[in-house]
Amino acid sequence: MSILIPKVSSSFRSNNLLSLSSLTSSSSRYSISTSCIIRNNDKIKVPISLIANLRKEFPVPLSQAREALEKTNLNLKNALEYLKNNTSSSAAAEKKAEKVSGRITNEGVISISLLKNKRVGMIHLGCETDFVARNKVFLNTAKNISETTAFLDVPPELENHNHHHEDIITNNEIKPGQDPILSFPIESLLSAPLITLPSDDSTSSETVISSSSSEPQTIKQTLLSSLSQTGENLKLLRATSFASPFPSKPEIRYIPSGYTHGGLNDKQGKIGGIIVLSVESLNNNEQNISNLIHSEKGEKLENDLNEFARIISRQVVGFPTKVIENQDNRPLENDEILYQQPFMMYKGDSRPVKQVIQEWGNERGIIVKVVGMRRWAVGDELESSPTEKEAESTI
Repeated sequence: MSILIPKVSSSFRSNNLLSLSSLTSSSSRYSISTSCIIRNNDKIKVPISLIANLRKEFPVPLSQAREALEKTNLNLKNALEYLKNNTSSSAAAEKKAEKVSGRITNEGVISISLLKNKRVGMIHLGCETDFVARNKVFLNTAKNISETTAFLDVPPELENHNHHHEDIITNNEIKPGQDPILSFPIESLLSAPLITLPSDDSTSSETVISSSSSEPQTIKQTLLSSLSQTGENLKLLRATSFASPFPSKPEIRYIPSGYTHGGLNDKQGKIGGIIVLSVESLNNNEQNISNLIHSEKGEKLENDLNEFARIISRQVVGFPTKVIENQDNRPLENDEILYQQPFMMYKGDSRPVKQVIQEWGNERGIIVKVVGMRRWAVGDELESSPTEKEAESTI
């Protein structure tokens, strides 16, 4: 059997023989390293610090962050782009959502949005871990959903939570003893377009319906997008809102407010509370609240009322508040009844909240009452209605 050997030019042969002989003759002085060859065949070693930096910008699972950095040769900017391109597919997002839908969402955030001291919305957005609960992608999603909740009215046909709007407000006035804060049905909110409001330091007053394409993005789509980025099960667990009656009656003014604790700011935290105040003039026959607000000292009075409402919200959050007054004689501790709590959030006052509110109003010629209140915590035990359970399962 003959073996065919390709012809090699004499110059190539002599040059390579020279190279080999020189390497051989100098082997006593030099060694040939093969470590670079081995490294090229192995996976790139990704520093933990680089993975952490990438996950701060784009909160994906550890393995996904490592893969992105490996694919882009440890380039943080390119890895970020890689993740965005590979998690933007709606079909992929829905597949991921279905995969994680059974996971428990015991972590999360309570997010509150207050609009011009006329409307307020509060939502509870759940996730799996505290890591995601503190991430800016998750928190920004919660912020936008709470703004949407505050901005939109609860659809009249869906006000099926123990009472209807017409049972609460008549002639633009809240009926005595009625709770004016409405639960926002989850299934309705998920299909609503996401509303993006200008930030507090923005010079623009324009409200924008969020959209990354020609079609407005719904809250459900926003949650799917955030789920793709975080890799965790995300659930909109509950939502509630209040809108001051419009047009307002000259004899009465309603002021909502809210506060959260345990987060980066007073709008997002582990515990949140919202309240609604009713304000009337002590001498309605002579000068109603509308006239007082529009008088020479009206601006100061309005600012004082807004700040006082915020302090009462802090009080609600700071204590284990369950009710405003114990009208039904339920077995509650004083700390659970707002009006009977020592008003510690108001200059450390030890007097009952109800007494301080009454005296504060008398000093300004007005009557102030708390007519609505909610207090939520991330760790609350929740009972979902059948429709809400169905809506949650679709995310």
